[in-house]
Amino acid sequence: MLKTYLDLGAKKDSSDGVMCVASVIFKPTPYKQFVRAWNPMVNAWGAKALHATDFYNGGEEFKRDTAAKKELFEQQCRIIPNLIGHKARRILLVSFRPDEYLRVAPQQWKDFFGTSVHSIAVQLALISNGYWRQSRGPLERFAYFMESGDPGDAEIARTVAKMRNDTITGTSQHIRVGSFTTIEKGRARGLEAADFSAWHWNKHYMDKLRKGQEMNPRKDFEALVNSANGKLTSLFATGEKLALLFSLSRERLEKLTR
Repeated sequence: MLKTYLDLGAKKDSSDGVMCVASVIFKPTPYKQFVRAWNPMVNAWGAKALHATDFYNGGEEFKRDTAAKKELFEQQCRIIPNLIGHKARRILLVSFRPDEYLRVAPQQWKDFFGTSVHSIAVQLALISNGYWRQSRGPLERFAYFMESGDPGDAEIARTVAKMRNDTITGTSQHIRVGSFTTIEKGRARGLEAADFSAWHWNKHYMDKLRKGQEMNPRKDFEALVNSANGKLTSLFATGEKLALLFSLSRERLEKLTR
């Protein structure tokens, strides 16, 4: 069973915004190694969980108000991207620009799927992970964990249940979801890996990608990509890729979600 962690992240300013659902897959032994290395970092701050937004902005438990805490922060900044990249089996980043989605999506699509980009991103993650599984471990199944309390988590749980029960179109066999659980951060460390991955992607988009500086990435995002060593994939549904997604026929859409 492949443990797979999903987390939602979003950033915006007055002119633009981006959201990302990160899916981070671990095999059992590397996951145990990840947790053993991650727990001391959390404990060093006296925190329940490492939240990327608070960690990088120095909020809540992660205030850098002493020289020792500043040094701790710098050390962990160097460790985190490499730890996630090395131990994860696959990192998938599914992202949208929400305002663009709502502006461009055909009414038929909105009527069928709704307006939750979070839900769409989770569905795409399950489908993409299904294709990845077919090429690397066709007998594997996924145990999914998603943070509880995120917007639309009840709707997402219902949609995933429909996909899991769809034996007519083959969706159930394709996604091979053994379990889908919502859980609090702090109770499943893999959620924090997904949280950090989504945060890094969103920051990369806001600081670099939208400004045409994709060849000059932020150092910590570059470290995550390099340490993943080909295991990181991004699906950024914007522009032509978003139009391609919307071009799917209703019949094909029904097969994905019935």
